[in-house]
Amino acid sequence: MSRRTILTTIIIPVLLISGLIIVLINNPRESPAELVFVQQQIHFGTLREWEGSVTQPLTARNVGRDPLHIQRIHTGCSYAEITGPDVIQPDGESTFQIVLNPELLPTDETSATATIFTNSRKTPIVYLTIIAAAKRFATLSPDVCEFGNILPETTHEKKVRLSVNVPLNTSDIRLLPSTHQEIRWNMIPDSGADTFLIAIQLGPLKERGLFSSLVTVAFPNGRTLTLPVAAKVVSPVTAQPQTLFYGTGVPGTRRSLEFTLSAEIPFEVLKVVVPADLVVNDLSGPDEQRQKRLKVVWTVPNSPASLRDNIQVLTTIDPLPLDIPVYGFIQKD
Repeated sequence: MSRRTILTTIIIPVLLISGLIIVLINNPRESPAELVFVQQQIHFGTLREWEGSVTQPLTARNVGRDPLHIQRIHTGCSYAEITGPDVIQPDGESTFQIVLNPELLPTDETSATATIFTNSRKTPIVYLTIIAAAKRFATLSPDVCEFGNILPETTHEKKVRLSVNVPLNTSDIRLLPSTHQEIRWNMIPDSGADTFLIAIQLGPLKERGLFSSLVTVAFPNGRTLTLPVAAKVVSPVTAQPQTLFYGTGVPGTRRSLEFTLSAEIPFEVLKVVVPADLVVNDLSGPDEQRQKRLKVVWTVPNSPASLRDNIQVLTTIDPLPLDIPVYGFIQKD
């Protein structure tokens, strides 16, 4: 066998194989730490609020050859708490504990995404989806008693359904006094054994504007539910438009606007108080008992001051005057 043949068929291949072995020995295949959960979603189902917190374990593995360090955990919601190991050894497993507080959990099924931060170059961030819903101890439907717009010195009633989901002596359910004497209520059984109707009476209210209060339902086991009560007391007489805007007027000229007063019952205009430079004329006919049309004429003065005032209208069905803002600008020479 020639020297050249020996070199190409034996010596060179042996040298190449030896070099490859040396490289593999000195540079082993990398397998960094990697966090893997046995499942990426965890379903809690519907949790009963009155039974307290619920815990589910979740197994996690480090499928790498380096130790895996858990740096921090962000639950992504207020009702969950996640605890787990600080370190998971190579090719090892550990358990995370997911704890949910049903009292903070929304009633409808909801999902939150927890974020686990690690030192792994391959999985520095791992996401976990938590799905659950809550069943309340008791519910009010609707959960706000809204009366809307009401007239002063009137009384109104609305009914709210109370459903109790836990066996207890419902005869001991109490409605705690409100801070407002204008709110009264009584509770009567509904169609179901654990369902009641709460009749809320509101009024009479005198002051105009927004009204709000809370009614508290107290149960024999010490739990309570609060029911907001809201309304807006409005004048029995409405104006359309609600504001008069004359724009820019030339000194010495007259500008006029009209507005209409309306009510559900017949009324009369007793008095109209207007600022200087304004005159009001009643355009209503004898048959217009629930509507009054008024014309307001502005004699634009020479004064540079702008018009910014109120018209006050006193009627037979409202002891308080109705205010109508009036605005206008005077053109400068």
